[in-house]
Amino acid sequence: MFKSRLTMIVCSAAAMVPIVLYFYLYSRMPDFVPIHYSGATADRFVNKWSIDVAMLCLLSWFGFGFMRLLQFLLRRMFLSSYIHNMASIHRIWNAATLLVTAAFAAISICALLAML
Repeated sequence: MFKSRLTMIVCSAAAMVPIVLYFYLYSRMPDFVPIHYSGATADRFVNKWSIDVAMLCLLSWFGFGFMRLLQFLLRRMFLSSYIHNMASIHRIWNAATLLVTAAFAAISICALLAML
């Protein structure tokens, strides 16, 4: 599926950063962390071991999985066009997958740092 192992490795590393950061910051976090803000004030708090915080850490993996699923579905729908333009499509999808994974990882990192 992935023609470039480097892209797969970089996407996986980018998706792991929020999880590693969460385990690093876990002891420094208060017992209840803000999970939702209304303007500048927090209006929802959860335990630091809550499923909401875990979902936030896994956001980049969801983005990575979504892009992979979208690539699979589009390849099935447009098979003849996909075969004709295979090299350029692989480069574009690898770049897009990396971009989405890195963007979601950045969102997760910013949210985790805001919990301190």
